[in-house]
This record gives sequence, structure tokens and C-alpha cells, in this order.
Amino acid sequence: MRRRNLLFLIAAVLFVTFGVTGLRGLDGAQAAEIKFGAALPLTGPLATEGKKQQAGYEIWRERVNKAGGINVGGKKMKVKIVYYDYESKTPTATKLAERLITKEKVDLLLGPFGSGATKSVAAITERYQVPLIAPVASSEPIFDQGYKYLFGLLAPNAYLPNNFLTLLKEQKPQPKTIAFVTRNDFFPRAVTRMIRAAAKKQGFTDVYYAEFPKDSKDMSTWLTIVKGKNPDVLMVAGYLPDTLLATKQANELGVKPKILFTMVGPVYAQFTESLGATANNILTAAWWGEALDYKGAFIGSARDFGKIWRAKFKQEPDYVAAASTAAGIVAQKAIEAAGTLDKKKVRDAIANTNLKTFFGPVKFDKLNMNAASAIVLFQVQDGKRKTVGPKSVANAKFRYPR
Repeated sequence: MRRRNLLFLIAAVLFVTFGVTGLRGLDGAQAAEIKFGAALPLTGPLATEGKKQQAGYEIWRERVNKAGGINVGGKKMKVKIVYYDYESKTPTATKLAERLITKEKVDLLLGPFGSGATKSVAAITERYQVPLIAPVASSEPIFDQGYKYLFGLLAPNAYLPNNFLTLLKEQKPQPKTIAFVTRNDFFPRAVTRMIRAAAKKQGFTDVYYAEFPKDSKDMSTWLTIVKGKNPDVLMVAGYLPDTLLATKQANELGVKPKILFTMVGPVYAQFTESLGATANNILTAAWWGEALDYKGAFIGSARDFGKIWRAKFKQEPDYVAAASTAAGIVAQKAIEAAGTLDKKKVRDAIANTNLKTFFGPVKFDKLNMNAASAIVLFQVQDGKRKTVGPKSVANAKFRYPR
């Protein structure tokens, strides 16, 4: 009886051990999946940008899984992306990033929208030593903190003033005065501060500076002041809702600078769709455009990505979507180079990236920023976005004055 009970116990242990293992093997979810995490602003004022990021990530995920997955040391593993909505609130993004790491056990994080949220999330990923690839963060103060696990795909903000001010100097008569207005937020302030300082050094006269609150519902106060200053150039820095509102109210109030430069605005198809003819001849800058015609791994060319995006969404692509897809490609190639999901080895492989993609070349400098990338200038002309600078990639002549 004792012998029979012992044999029964051994059989039960063997069943539990090998039976469960067999079930896991059949399921394959735990053994054959790479789990990525992304906290995005899928609701709230930044939802337009967040949804574009998600769409960009999904383009990459769908294509890599269709090809069998990522090759990890000779084994193909499918990609799963866990999304959380931080509702356009940076403190929530921070909490959700930590949850993705501690609860979801993600192997790697794909970045949130913008420099402010990226800075907060990077502090969490650094603590847990989880790689974070940020597709839409370009402000140097994020990357000079010494973080080893944060990598940014966009060219540094420092690239922007040269292209913009060179374009101004090429105009006849040359504009002399500039007014600067910015949303009171991390990225808009950073880029405005950089352009403002460079403009002063190059001899432009600064006639006005103001900041408006996040998610402002009325721009008329500062627009009225700007109208009285009558600057040659007005720069407005913010996000899509901000620049839409500022442009509409500027038109209503008769604010008519020779150049209206918005960061961001015409970068997005929604800007032109919402404003119609009012969007014409507005200038902006972006970190990617099809006119650059980059070629590289996985997607093909910049124009190929444009075709994919138009077929899927019936809209013009922009840098937010393109950079998000490129972030997935960079992660994929780094994991394949590392041959493992070990986070430190993947981090080292990302740091050593030297890759050509449809988004452009990707090679990280000592701050883990993509110094190989570029910034282009767009102007809306007859309802269509045209590349007007630098001259080497322009497909239209800049219209001046507006």
C-alpha cells in the first residue's frame, strides 16, 4: 500500500512538472513573446499625437510579426505591445511606466509623447535599468542627465535655429523683428528659448516674448499685443490644439506678420484640414519628411512609409508617426544584434546602433541623441505641405511675405 501510494505521488509530481511545461509550450505565449510597453496620451489634449504614435508602433509590430517575429539568438519571437493611456498627464505617464515595468514585466519601453513626459519616464526606466527608445523627444536637457538607458531618435533642438534663421536671411527684404510666444511647457519653451537666443546673436530684434498656460482656451490677449508690435515674424510654439487656436484667432484679429512660424502645426494633416485656406503659407519645422527620401532596413524608403500610411489612414504622414515606427525598427535590430533579451546587453546594442532607415540614419552620440538625423522646414502652399528648406531637399520655393 505504501509503495503504491509513493508511486502515485511520484506520478502526480511528474504530471504537474511536465504537464504544465507542455501546456506552456503549446500555448507559446510566455516562451515566444517579446513584451514592449508604451504609455501614451490616448485621451486628453495630446490624444492626436498619442494615437499617431500608437499607429506608428502598430505598423512596425504588424510587419515584424508577419515576418515571423524578431530573431533572438536563432529563435523567432513575436512582438506584443502593452499600451496604457496617461490621459495627457505627465505624472500619470510616470506611474504607468513604472507599472509597465513592475507589473507587466516588459522587456523594453517605447517612449511617450514629447520631451516633458519623456524626461519623467526616463527617470523610472533608469532606476529599473530598462531600455527606453524615445521617438519624439528632442530637447537636450533631457539627455544631458547622464541616463544610460534612454535613447532619442530626433535630431537635437540645436539643429533647428540654423535652418530657420538661414531661411529668414535669404528673404528680400530681410525680416528684422521677431515676436516669440510659447506654451508654458517643457518642449515649447526649450525650442523657443534656443531660437530666440540664436536670433539675437544673428542680429534680429526681439520685440515681444510671452508664455500662455497649458491648454489655453483664448489667445486674444497676447495676439492683440503682438498686433500692436507689428513684428516681421511671429513664432508660436505649442502643440496642435495651441497652434490651431492661435492661427484661427490671429486671422480673426488681423494679426498679419510677414512670416508666421508655428511649432508644431502644419506638420500634421489635421492642421490644414481644420484651417483650410487660413493655413496657407504658414511655416513650420519637422524632423522628417518624404522629400528626404531616406532608404534603409525593414520598411524601405521614406516614400514607401508614406504609401503605407496613406493607404491605412488616408492622410499625409508626419514625423511623429514615422519616428514611432522607426523606434520599433531600432529596438528590433538591437535585440537581434544582442541575441538575447538581457536588458543590459540590449541597451549596449542600442548604444552601438549604426543603422540606415526610412526615417534616416540612426547613430547615437555621447548623450544618446540621434545626431545623424536632420530637421526640415515645411510651408503650406495651396493646401499642401511643401518642403522649403534646406535648399538641398526643398521641393518648393518659400513664399514670402505671407
